[in-house]
Amino acid sequence: MIKIVILCIAGALILGLLLFLIIWKIRSRRFSPTKDKKSQQSELNQDLENAGFAYDGRRDIFYSRINCWQREMGYCRLYDEGAPGFNMVMHCEPVTFSYKNKRWLIELWKGQYGITTGGEIGIYNTDKEDISVKGFSGPYYESAQDQEMLPMSFKLHRNGKFLFKCNATHWWLTGFRLGEFSDPDSLSMDARIKFPDTEMLNAFVNALTNLGYQSHEYAIRRRTVTVHYTIPHSEQPVTQDNLPKAVVQTTNHNNCILYNQVTHKYKNTLDKLEYLKNMAPELYEFCMHSLYARSFYDAFSWLLELIHGGHKPHPVQPRVPCPPRPPKSCGGRRLPNRICTPQDCCCPPDPCGCRNSCGVCRPSSCCCGDTCCGRYHKPPCRLNEGCGENQNNPCDGR
Repeated sequence: MIKIVILCIAGALILGLLLFLIIWKIRSRRFSPTKDKKSQQSELNQDLENAGFAYDGRRDIFYSRINCWQREMGYCRLYDEGAPGFNMVMHCEPVTFSYKNKRWLIELWKGQYGITTGGEIGIYNTDKEDISVKGFSGPYYESAQDQEMLPMSFKLHRNGKFLFKCNATHWWLTGFRLGEFSDPDSLSMDARIKFPDTEMLNAFVNALTNLGYQSHEYAIRRRTVTVHYTIPHSEQPVTQDNLPKAVVQTTNHNNCILYNQVTHKYKNTLDKLEYLKNMAPELYEFCMHSLYARSFYDAFSWLLELIHGGHKPHPVQPRVPCPPRPPKSCGGRRLPNRICTPQDCCCPPDPCGCRNSCGVCRPSSCCCGDTCCGRYHKPPCRLNEGCGENQNNPCDGR
């Protein structure tokens, strides 16, 4: 009986798989990529906007937008340490120095980012003290502001072969190529940064030499420094050690193989991704959010809330203070029927609890008990608004 049940289940699974393959084959034959590449790229960039990135078809790379949401996240050492947990295995080279009363960080990265090979240059600074809490001790840097961005570029090579080049005035210059698999050791980056003055340039170069860079590993031309980045000189995060790295890289390699096999019919990245969007939406979404996704920063939300003070309380309307006691109270005559003038004051309910019964409209000089109407900075009565007569009104209209 058990064997019959197992055979039935196996048969159903095989039948379901065959049905899936038949449907896939039919849909695959019907699919035809968009011929208008500009329209195709525009649609892809709309899908990428929430991820903070865009695609450049000319260079076949994904890159970070200047005002992407990641800019609000800043930088701290925990990001590099937590990267392998999100399938990012890279070499990190943080260069720290002081300039104009701030501590600066210019960091270089190169490596495997999920199913992409890429590189980064980031600029950050802070004028605050180090953070010391359970789970983290060290500086937290803010992303560079617009006026602090620097002209930068880098060329990325793998085993000496040129892959791509990026250049822009940016705070976070990045480039990632989809479907490429690389070991960080096989990558080299020639990073070029132009500084606003010699003071900042010298501070950066001194920091490089303190890390152990030799004269043949960097070059200076006027206010521009070029760094030949192959092997990092700074201590790497423990999480980037060989064992965790090997496990993550196996996953990355398999995902790259899967992507290339599924899209093997197309050579153009735009066609590949459009095909995935139609045929395998889950894999398409995986590609869209494989680079510094929100889930990466969510892992450090506890630290970001601590740094930024958590959720700010909603502002509370301050209580209106009682006005000072007037030197002389009103004369006690009834307010006659009349038409309000622009100089008259419409008194609101007394916030100090005087419980007066002065009526709706009174001249600005009128006082009710301990509260003078003129003390309230309220809009005047509308013209032709009747005041009405109040038998209990102790105020007079002076």
